[in-house]
Amino acid sequence: EPGLFTPPFVLLWFCSLTCPARYEEATNELINEELGIAYPVIDGIPNMIPEAARTTQKKPPAEGSKQ
Repeated sequence: EPGLFTPPFVLLWFCSLTCPARYEEATNELINEELGIAYPVIDGIPNMIPEAARTTQKKPPAEGSKQ
């Protein structure tokens, strides 16, 4: 069906800030694990504008750094 989001195409999309993103079917989002953010997929189109992303988790502190 035209216009539907097809997960295999996620391999072609990259986070506009740093790295590849993975598709999370349960939340219908593209996840950037390095930054701990998720981009919504609306009507089959990923909204990869940084301001549209939500925080998923904080990055763990680097090994050996003070907390």
